[in-house]
Amino acid sequence: MSKALKPASPAAKRRGRPAIQEGTDTVVVNVRMTNPQREKLMRLGGSQWVRTKIDKAADPKDSGE
Repeated sequence: MSKALKPASPAAKRRGRPAIQEGTDTVVVNVRMTNPQREKLMRLGGSQWVRTKIDKAADPKDSGE
């Protein structure tokens, strides 16, 4: 006896954490810091703040050194 499967609802297809940027893979990076540093990081905006800072920073490989 086989059961016909229903197509997944749109909500079921969106399970999990939403993508940071559509179509872009991400990686997990672990950084060691003190508790006061972590608390400050969270006040600054957490991972979004870090990503913004990295995107805005000059790339050392472009400086010709």
